[in-house]
Amino acid sequence: MISGFRGGTPLSARHATVHADVFRGGLADRFLGGLVDFPGRPVQCIMVLSGSAVRMTPDQEEVITGPAINWTPKQPETRIKARAGSSGVIMTLGDSMLSNAIGHKPEAAALRLMSARAFTLELGAKPDILQTLSTCFDAIFRELDAAQTGMETVIEAQIRILLVSLWRAGVNEIIEDHPYRTTNLTLERFRHLVEAHLRERWPVARFATELGISPDRLHDICKRKLGKSPQRLIRDRLTFEAQALLQRSHLTLDQIADHLGFRSTPQFSTFFKGEVGMPPGAFRKALMQQAGKKSAVQMRSYADWP
Repeated sequence: MISGFRGGTPLSARHATVHADVFRGGLADRFLGGLVDFPGRPVQCIMVLSGSAVRMTPDQEEVITGPAINWTPKQPETRIKARAGSSGVIMTLGDSMLSNAIGHKPEAAALRLMSARAFTLELGAKPDILQTLSTCFDAIFRELDAAQTGMETVIEAQIRILLVSLWRAGVNEIIEDHPYRTTNLTLERFRHLVEAHLRERWPVARFATELGISPDRLHDICKRKLGKSPQRLIRDRLTFEAQALLQRSHLTLDQIADHLGFRSTPQFSTFFKGEVGMPPGAFRKALMQQAGKKSAVQMRSYADWP
């Protein structure tokens, strides 16, 4: 498991980012992942196969004793130290790569909520999960090392398998043991509904009805907790999806408009231009012209959708 990778090869292909590295039983402690800095809200995953690693924040230290996997939003003030003799892998994911990996299947909302929180899952009594996760990491390392066409697609598929495996292993039960205020639960349910019904173009009132609250109450919660109205959150999420399709798919504008639930292509174009500042066709053309360069085209980040 995790034996053939030669080192920490980064992927920075346009708007998707991932970095992975292996650490193996050295004679001294080793600090990990300190130079990896992605924009937005990256997450960091550490799988300790043997020995232990320590997550050090200004307030506390968390020891991760292998075999175990730790997942958490990456914080600039956090340092990771692999203790002497320890082995495992550390991976940092940019928010766009993570969002693309999660996708929009029925379980996407649960995976999205799980991936936004910190957790540690012990794997000593879960050999099947440990094997699956190791296989995913091996595949990711091979893709990063080979850097062939379609690399991002393969990596995203492996990340999705990894997340589903953690979900099945009971991570949600660990998370749900934490106390959450009613407003946080409402926001989670709202995001779940938006992901499930994004293409149906529900109005805010319909979401409020499904949540069992008034539209004004939903608006108040979103503004207080996230600084944005429900309508703005929905439009941001729809814009992110449109940009991703224009960048990563070969669908025509007519097909994208239909896929996203617009009544016509002109309606989609009007919406997109109002959000991004240029028509969707011009946006796609600009991306193609800037492929392989540092893009000046502004992509709506997944970080814009809390």
